Amino acid sequence: MDTNSSVILTKKVTITSSSPVTKEDFVKKIGETAGNIIDFLKKNGCTKLGHMKFISTTDGEDYLQLSVQDISQGPKINGILKKTFEKIKLTLNIIEFGVCKEEIDRKINEEIKNMQSYFDNK
Repeated sequence: MDTNSSVILTKKVTITSSSPVTKEDFVKKIGETAGNIIDFLKKNGCTKLGHMKFISTTDGEDYLQLSVQDISQGPKINGILKKTFEKIKLTLNIIEFGVCKEEIDRKINEEIKNMQSYFDNK
């Protein structure tokens, strides 16, 4: 891939759980997911990260934003969520240079599946 070409990708999913999820558990899991995606980008030729953002909401009244704007730094988290919930809407937006869209899409789908599986088994 031309390292000067940007990839812009947005995914919207709803994560559900049969038992209540705590905001702390969700923040921990979404942080791990973000870290896995960043590690993947680093290992597969990402030359620059525009940003990676996860925006999560349970009912439109609360939100949590996890943002990574530099591939060499950790995520920043803003906002608040309910104490517990069983369903959360998640929007992921990523802009990066160096890794093809299909590879990123595949990795994000894998991470979303892993996150859903994690909350299915809570």
